[in-house]
Amino acid sequence: MKGRRWMRLGLTLLLAMVAWATLCGIASAQEKPQLAWYGYVKLDASWDQALVNPGNYARWVVSPDVVGDHAHFNMTARQTRLGFTAVSKAGGATLNGRWEADFYAGAGAAAENRNALQVRHAYVDVVWPSGWSLLAGQASDVVSPLNPATLNYIVAWWGGNTGYRRPQLRVTRRVKMGEGKEFRIEGAASRTIGDEFVAADPGDTGADSGLPSFQGLVGFTAPASGRTLGLGVYGHAGEENLHRELGGDPVKLGSSSLGMYLTLPMGAKATLNGEAWAGANVDDYMGGIAQGIRVAGTSATGIAARGGWAELALRSASGTQVNFGYSVDDPADDDLAKGARALNRALWANVTRDAGGGLRYGLELSNWETRYVEMASGKSWRVQTSVQYSF
Repeated sequence: MKGRRWMRLGLTLLLAMVAWATLCGIASAQEKPQLAWYGYVKLDASWDQALVNPGNYARWVVSPDVVGDHAHFNMTARQTRLGFTAVSKAGGATLNGRWEADFYAGAGAAAENRNALQVRHAYVDVVWPSGWSLLAGQASDVVSPLNPATLNYIVAWWGGNTGYRRPQLRVTRRVKMGEGKEFRIEGAASRTIGDEFVAADPGDTGADSGLPSFQGLVGFTAPASGRTLGLGVYGHAGEENLHRELGGDPVKLGSSSLGMYLTLPMGAKATLNGEAWAGANVDDYMGGIAQGIRVAGTSATGIAARGGWAELALRSASGTQVNFGYSVDDPADDDLAKGARALNRALWANVTRDAGGGLRYGLELSNWETRYVEMASGKSWRVQTSVQYSF
């Protein structure tokens, strides 16, 4: 464990030194940033055969042992998004800034027509012609770079897709290999988002670890069937420290994952996308069906999990897109207590249509099953429709 801590510390220091050296080479800005606003207004309406958590979107189905099966209807505009980009030049580098938010902060029925702002992205990405780039701020994780094209807001998180957003310092190196081919390697030191088990504890278990987490990715892209083939591997390593939460000796638990991704063109109008992963204590990376640590008295263990997803995307020249997908998240049964979520899987099909002028509408049908330890499985059909106006 100590060797891994020193390795993460060394990688973090290396990233910091690279970042410092590259930033020292930037001269004073040669032009003012050029701002551009973007966003969309989106209404989602959904009908669920049984209770899904939390309702506006589906993470998993609640066991009928907890809540008897009955239909639910939700309607929300909380995915409405607003952001801006800023671009400028400095010392031969291009500076790309981004800020973006939606309205999914806050919870409860009272928030449904008084939505709170939630910041999604806030970063600057410094890009050099040599292929090096440095990103500083809050951005999407390096791990799990793909997302399925679902109408469901959370894109199969907690159901087989991992990766989220968090503050980070990221270094990327892109190497052009001719004829549209590119090799990419990325490394990031990111905030370790942990858990708060007791209200009296001033910090979370991630901050208490004393170190950031490290994320890495190696990827390759190349032309294929007139489009782009992409494949690669990724992983992360971090640690959480339960130093006072359990009332006994401090408990240090690792958080780690390894995964792979693929974007495979299948002709000019079809693409197969997917990811597969395995890890432990990955709840803060949207894995393990939101279960990362099992606590028993004054001891704790990390919950192992594995999963993935695949989606076939069909696009037409008229602006219609059809997607068929499947995802599964499977925590290790031996690491789970009674009532825990033991498996979560979803199967979906959707169609969206570009009506022109920024207007797009869609319909999605999905089938969900969530299995529990020593409790009845939750099962539900979900029908969701959306209307989106982008600007």
